[in-house]
Amino acid sequence: MRPAKFYIVSAHTWQSSNPSRGVKTADNGFDKLRVFLLGLGHFTVDVYANLLPPLLPIFKEMYGLSYAATAGLTSMFAVTSTLIQPIFGFIADSYGKKWIAALGVAWISILMCLLGVAPGYAAIVAIVAFAGVGSAMFHPQGAAMVPKVSGDHKGVGVSIFAAGGSIGYSLMPLFAVMIVGWFGLHSLPLLIGPGLIVSYLLYRYAPDMEEDCARNHVDLRQMLQCMGRVKVPLWTLVTVVSLRSWVCTGMITFIPLYFSLHFNGWTFMGADISYAAPGITLFIFLIANAIGGIIGGWASDRYGKKEVLVASFFGSIPFFYLAFTSPDLLVWPFMAIAGGFIYAAFPGTVLQAQELLPKTQGMAGGLILGFANGVGGLLVLLTGVISDHFGIFNGVLSLILITIVAAFMSLAVPGDKALKMEQEQSSWN
Repeated sequence: MRPAKFYIVSAHTWQSSNPSRGVKTADNGFDKLRVFLLGLGHFTVDVYANLLPPLLPIFKEMYGLSYAATAGLTSMFAVTSTLIQPIFGFIADSYGKKWIAALGVAWISILMCLLGVAPGYAAIVAIVAFAGVGSAMFHPQGAAMVPKVSGDHKGVGVSIFAAGGSIGYSLMPLFAVMIVGWFGLHSLPLLIGPGLIVSYLLYRYAPDMEEDCARNHVDLRQMLQCMGRVKVPLWTLVTVVSLRSWVCTGMITFIPLYFSLHFNGWTFMGADISYAAPGITLFIFLIANAIGGIIGGWASDRYGKKEVLVASFFGSIPFFYLAFTSPDLLVWPFMAIAGGFIYAAFPGTVLQAQELLPKTQGMAGGLILGFANGVGGLLVLLTGVISDHFGIFNGVLSLILITIVAAFMSLAVPGDKALKMEQEQSSWN
């Protein structure tokens, strides 16, 4: 019988107890512990980031807000959590300090939980705005760390990182509905603790990036020159991701608002569960995002990033329409399929940006995870205005129209071979 091998898990490698075999990294450099730790960090940040949408119907009723004012809260968070991410992307590329990512987790967990004790609408706006900075701190640094610990399976590593965020997004609507329903809005500060624990774990065990940053020595002028060399494919990609973000953020904002009316008076076994149905619908959409992201990361490695990008847009369109026009329980399977499709290309788009900007992984992550998502979040304001003037259903239809536009624009994004050529041309010595 062949003797069993035992491995000692360390922060860097899985080392065989047989000295003759030396040091071995898991799966060609795929550091499972750190990949999952970064995924946990993303999960935690997005758990707290998505505390806002399930509270929107409550705030709308409490303060008599219009749809535009309600959507404005989402847009305010988008401005601070995403549009400023390229700044933190440059900081990540220049210094690679993992404590920035750890601080971001603690920052957002504390501030978002303070929404439960906010004294008015102005205070909610201020809390949301400042809380977004925590998300901006984490995402570029976290995205830059993932390829470093993913070895030859970068698509899988990024998909796990992305799935962590999507799962966090999907679970919070259910948590928020239950916690606020059982204990009241004022109980939210009790949720701060888990965020502080994950922040500490990242500070202790996340990979160091300082040596990589010192070796590459990112120069702002060189970075801008590199971005200029690939400006057409880069900004085509950023535009497509911005439109997808508009759709996804719009769905996250308007699913609770739309289905709070759709399921009004809905009962199950004699119990009124209409209050929970919007949160369940949002949960289904977002957990499908997570599953779609994992499948999409694998498919991007196997079939190509552009192919997955195009398929994700065209595949989601009919199911979005069916989700908002079908009765009762048929909503949920259609919403799940649409959510899986629209998010399948997320890991691939992050890698596409990093391949276009190979020396500045943090900036690439800041553009895709940050700037593009911020633009999409701001554009949700237009969806709110449309909903106020023409009805919420027409506001949702406008998001489906944007999906169609993005689907055709995705055809102009370069494929993997073209990306490789752009990468070679954009690299500096």
